[in-house]
Amino acid sequence: MTLWRFYKAHRQGMRKLFERTVRTAVRMKLVSLAVQAVDGTRVGANAARDRTYDAEGLGRLLKRLEETIRELEAQNEGGGDAEAARLPKELTEKNGLRERVREAMEELADQQETKRINLTDGEAQFMKTRQGIMPAYNAQAVVSPVELEGNNRSMLFTAVDVVEETNDYARLIPMLEQAEDTTDTKADMTLAGAGYNSGSNLEECANRGQQVVMPEAQRKALKRPYHKDRFTYDKNTDSYICPRGQRLRFNSKEKTRGVPMRLYRASAALCRRCPAFGVRTKDRRHGRALETGPHDVVLRSHRAWMSTEETKKEYKQRKQLVEPVIGIIKEQQAGRRFLLRSRAKVVAEWTMLATAFNLRTLWRAWRSRTRPQGAGDCVNSEFSTYRSVVAGIIGSALEILPMLRTYTQPPSPGGLAFRAPQSNI
Repeated sequence: MTLWRFYKAHRQGMRKLFERTVRTAVRMKLVSLAVQAVDGTRVGANAARDRTYDAEGLGRLLKRLEETIRELEAQNEGGGDAEAARLPKELTEKNGLRERVREAMEELADQQETKRINLTDGEAQFMKTRQGIMPAYNAQAVVSPVELEGNNRSMLFTAVDVVEETNDYARLIPMLEQAEDTTDTKADMTLAGAGYNSGSNLEECANRGQQVVMPEAQRKALKRPYHKDRFTYDKNTDSYICPRGQRLRFNSKEKTRGVPMRLYRASAALCRRCPAFGVRTKDRRHGRALETGPHDVVLRSHRAWMSTEETKKEYKQRKQLVEPVIGIIKEQQAGRRFLLRSRAKVVAEWTMLATAFNLRTLWRAWRSRTRPQGAGDCVNSEFSTYRSVVAGIIGSALEILPMLRTYTQPPSPGGLAFRAPQSNI
């Protein structure tokens, strides 16, 4: 109970502690900002899958609840006993659930893009995870390498967040900005997954002066013999020439998902006579169409750069940076599923996990750099001042943080819910 109250009261302070771990590492010149990696991972929500409903399902549930409440009210009023000071427990619970269902129906009506809602955690979204499709959150992280003594290497979280979106591409720039804010430096190179790839992200990174290495999101489409990248643009005539030599001329301006596009079309008659008809296009009436957007030039340029051997070699570092770190968070720190509910709370929980990881990294750094080199040698003077104080703080924090996570579920009617940790961090 005491730990739960402590965690609830100091949840916002966890962000400040996280930022302090990063800035301490930067100040002590432990972090290498020549390269950083960003990734997103799905973390299960503390919500039952079968408690997710669409509008029709909520309507059926509300109808059943109304009938159950009427029956319970009739039983409560039917006896000859004196009126109870409180409603029966079951009736109180059903009334509370009815109000939650009504609120959920209103939320679905107000948010046109939302089709389903979970009654346990209304902000969690259905996402595909290794455990199947389930209510989850998209946890984001930026990681940079930390150089230790003896050619050893560790990692440090420099930015963390949790969002409800299933896609990653909208999170790239916010994560880069957060990493820059905590480190006071722009990393020379950022390694990102294909889910972050978009023309707008590439242009924004160019405007920020940051180099980003990320593969194409639609790699299968690029292998097609008549992908639009295989068409040659003729600037003099504002037209494209297909691999078969046919010209596609400018046709009209349109909008696709709110993005202005230019539409080019080939002659329908020539397309029908082309040997590649059925592969290049199946539109007998209009012929092959090609759309270009405002980011096509930067996308083509990035694809060409990503095809070089040097860039491919750089991208291979990503598997050694962020992916193992997220694996440790999930497996060793019991972070495969959130314990708390609502986005604000799971952001604090994810931040706490990253803070614990950073504290362990700092502890390893100080331990390695303050160890005496011999019987008559003195401790490294650069770090000796900090050893006694910092080692005690970090050691205590590493003991407390796992316990805080173990007890972070709200107290149940039978007492504080306990969850045994899978392993120590």
